[in-house]
Amino acid sequence: MKFSFIDTIYDPLQNRQVKRWVLELPGAGCEWYKRTGGCTMCAFNQSTQKYTFGGKLFPHFVFMLLFHYAYKLVKKNQPELLVIYNGGSFLSGKEIPLQTQLAILEFVTKHPTIKKILVESRAEFVTMEKMLQYAQAIDGKELEIALGLESMNDSVRNKCLAKGLSKETFEQAVRICHHFGFKAFAYVYLKPHCLTEEEAIQDAIETIKYCFQIGVDEVSLSCAFVQKNTLLEKLYNEGKFVPPKLWSIIEVITETAHLGPVRIGHFDDEPPPIAIPHNYRHGNIQAVCPICNEKVMTAIEQYRLTHDASQLKYIHCSCQNS
Repeated sequence: MKFSFIDTIYDPLQNRQVKRWVLELPGAGCEWYKRTGGCTMCAFNQSTQKYTFGGKLFPHFVFMLLFHYAYKLVKKNQPELLVIYNGGSFLSGKEIPLQTQLAILEFVTKHPTIKKILVESRAEFVTMEKMLQYAQAIDGKELEIALGLESMNDSVRNKCLAKGLSKETFEQAVRICHHFGFKAFAYVYLKPHCLTEEEAIQDAIETIKYCFQIGVDEVSLSCAFVQKNTLLEKLYNEGKFVPPKLWSIIEVITETAHLGPVRIGHFDDEPPPIAIPHNYRHGNIQAVCPICNEKVMTAIEQYRLTHDASQLKYIHCSCQNS
């Protein structure tokens, strides 16, 4: 597993491609998972257990040794964006020490090429007190907080996905981010296991609309894939669930890209998925369409690099409405 690497990503706020430093920090593990068993589609806890010796919280100095070693691996690439994933909430002091959080923000403040940092968190950790500390640590650089909403439908979000999040808490987190001049980023989930394909498309579209209506600055469409030792794996093996079609992703993007910046999340993760979105042959969800699947995958990757949704309208295949 690569824990520190450079890739290229389209930054809609700068309207161009930028070099992104992706850093996987071994946090102590998601608090929500430890309290409740976590969200039904999530397998991050498996990586946490593997890479932190049972979900232990490393001391600050260990995190900083890892951080500076990780930076040495990418330093020559002069990244403009730093994205930190820790399989949970960066803002939680039980997952990443507060001293470490602030030290990383101060590093970004002083860095000559990094212009923005993005971190992930559950919405309840976005508080006025915490954001004031962040505002004092980061100066002249952009901070974006990525929040998992998944669905605007309360039942889908909290009963089906077990997210444990109210819209009020989410909206408050967005307002607090903006109060301090920070950006709010939202994850929207395509195809919860409790919805049909068509229901999932409409749910994602309505959720993206809602996000932009309440002031979210950027959305990422997280497309369902199947990882081992999850509820989705059980349903997949029983023939009760498959990831969304690529056509469904295309439909969501073409219906929402004009509303604001909408990313398409990648179809890989840790642990590696055993099933990802595909287009299927007519009436056979076990067989990938040999005519269009690769072509549509390529178009999606091109969209990730340009955010130009217009080219998606010209892709067609006989399997599209099957």
